[in-house]
Amino acid sequence: MINNVLEQILGSHLFALIAKETKEILRNKHLLFLLLVPPIIQLLILGAALDPQVRNLKLGLVDYAQTQESRDLISSLIGSTLFPRVTYFPSQKALSNQLQLGELNIGIVIPPDFTKDLNRHVTPQIQVLVDGADAYSAGIASSYSMRILSEFRPTLPALTNVGKVSKPTIVTEQVMLYNPGWLSSWFFVPGVLGATLTLTATLVASATILRERESGTMEQLLMTPAANWQIVLAKVIPLVVFLLIDVLLAISMARIVFQLPFRGSIWLFMLASMLYIFVGIGFGMLLGTVCKSQRQAQLASFFVNIPLIQLSGTVVPFETMPRILQSIAMLDPLRYYAIIARSIILKGMGVDVLWLYFLLLAFFSVLVLLVSTSRFRRQLM
Repeated sequence: MINNVLEQILGSHLFALIAKETKEILRNKHLLFLLLVPPIIQLLILGAALDPQVRNLKLGLVDYAQTQESRDLISSLIGSTLFPRVTYFPSQKALSNQLQLGELNIGIVIPPDFTKDLNRHVTPQIQVLVDGADAYSAGIASSYSMRILSEFRPTLPALTNVGKVSKPTIVTEQVMLYNPGWLSSWFFVPGVLGATLTLTATLVASATILRERESGTMEQLLMTPAANWQIVLAKVIPLVVFLLIDVLLAISMARIVFQLPFRGSIWLFMLASMLYIFVGIGFGMLLGTVCKSQRQAQLASFFVNIPLIQLSGTVVPFETMPRILQSIAMLDPLRYYAIIARSIILKGMGVDVLWLYFLLLAFFSVLVLLVSTSRFRRQLM
């Protein structure tokens, strides 16, 4: 039974076309170089070099004390460009959940005995929870909040005499989550991986289609007994396989060079990478059907790729963008891949939390592939 199935697969037109496309890629040294080398080099360089300015961070607060003194402390934290607004939570568990989801950059928990400790000249302990997945933002947020907390002086009558205060007013306990070393490369590498996949998949997919047209072999494909959908699949499958190998090589290099952890499921991460590769190939095939030469496609790809990368939050922090650009970025599939990649790699999150981002990524991959393959099939008719 198995042998019969294998014989049917190996003898099918689709398998023959896939073998042909794979041999073409392996024979074309320029294309093979473009597939394997630039993504890894770009990942290593950009992962070490990117370091943006940080502002508009998201602060979460749990105020168990609910006193005038705790509100004074909160007022000293908010209102700046770093923490323009604050979100209140009823419990530390709710705050921790939002930190895990990436909805907050920093969380502060004020204990119920905050004012009582101040009245008794006992130094209260405040817990500061920092999302260390974004090391640069975490460092700025942590430094600012720690400075404000250490300089806080309450207006309690018992503490108005400065000479009576022999100890710091507040002692903070800081817990750095997900990235204890504050390494910015850990945050940027997953996003840069998505950016390099965008560039590589788009350029290679457009090049494979235009190569057929420029060499005159497109007409030969039309003469084969294979169906149009088999010709399209034969173009896509080898590129997906090579780009998935790219992803494994890039992550391996990042683990060696940047000591990047991998806390989640590798299979889930590869599934997300495959979905996003479909998006990149779809854009490339679309360019291949619109442009008349490979040079023209390379120039046109910058018109597609640069906005995708800039709006995704991989280079420029999403929070620093104007509101209108943040709204436009909701249509950027790279944004969802970057969120998934960082959540799996740094936080070990699973599909039970990331299912919505997977659905959005799958939607964009299907949409782009349907549009591009529809145009490509029209050329085969």
